[in-house]
Amino acid sequence: MGAAKGKGSLTARFILLTLFGAATLPLAAAEPVNTPVATTPVDAALDEGKLSAGFRALESACFSCHSPNAVAENRIAPPMAAIKKHYAGATTAYADFRDQFVAFVADPSADNARMPGAVNKFGLMPKMSFDAATIEQIAYYVYHSALEAPGWFEQHYAQQQQAMQRESRQDRVSDADYLGDGKEVAMSAKAALGSNLKQAINAGGTVSAIDFCQANAIPITGHSAEQHDVLLKRVSDLPRNPANAASPLELEYIAASKAALAAGREPAPRLQDIDGRRVGYYPIVTNGMCLQCHGTPGQELQADTAAALKALYPEDQATGYGVNQLRGVFVVSMEKQ
Repeated sequence: MGAAKGKGSLTARFILLTLFGAATLPLAAAEPVNTPVATTPVDAALDEGKLSAGFRALESACFSCHSPNAVAENRIAPPMAAIKKHYAGATTAYADFRDQFVAFVADPSADNARMPGAVNKFGLMPKMSFDAATIEQIAYYVYHSALEAPGWFEQHYAQQQQAMQRESRQDRVSDADYLGDGKEVAMSAKAALGSNLKQAINAGGTVSAIDFCQANAIPITGHSAEQHDVLLKRVSDLPRNPANAASPLELEYIAASKAALAAGREPAPRLQDIDGRRVGYYPIVTNGMCLQCHGTPGQELQADTAAALKALYPEDQATGYGVNQLRGVFVVSMEKQ
């Protein structure tokens, strides 16, 4: 996320995650992890900006699944402290930790997983559309922070709340500020949708998750928009719900993003001025979990799932996707400052 300045208060973002992310699971005090883990030498200079960005990325996009507070029996993924324990030993250098951490997050697979027990219990993590800089910021924070210490989350949350209050007094100035703020909103909404969907699938199967998504997807994105004081929507050139059909300008961005993916490049966000507002476009790229409802009928898309989709969405166009294809776009409209 770089040096982007999030404009909603950190409290609002925490409320969003509590309502729609990992904290839809019952909350309790995090179980302590007492195994010693690698920390930076006390005399080493840390990049406070990178630490702050890493924490914000974790809060926006990771804690909804890797909750620091969810009780063990209700977790849908291991907590970050447990991940650090498996990737960073007492003598592990940061560069080695970073390389292994980034390699897995960028391309999750059973071959490069360091936690086979977690894969067996929770399933393989879906590929997320993080850029390389964001993954490294997350790795930097995880390695250099005492995640195993009691109360670490509360301490860092309080520090970030103070930092956000200071930054909230500053206006967005550059295109990077707007793109960064919009990206933070899109990441948090995507994380909230994904974690709730995974929980619904685990609880009742894919067909049950379709009912959940039909009833809750729009309210979840709407709540995120309200908390961040922006306008937020998801659109597609092949919508499931006609209300999510892309506009001509959005279709232009979708075409450019598809061309980038076809050429082996990550599609980049885009910023435009529309009707006196600054509008950011952020790609939604498919992963393996998406194909349960958006894959090819008779293959990833099972017959009962296809029937449930047809009943709820008679005009559905959103099937036939493969992994790493553009499913749609988050559109974040921000007031110009």
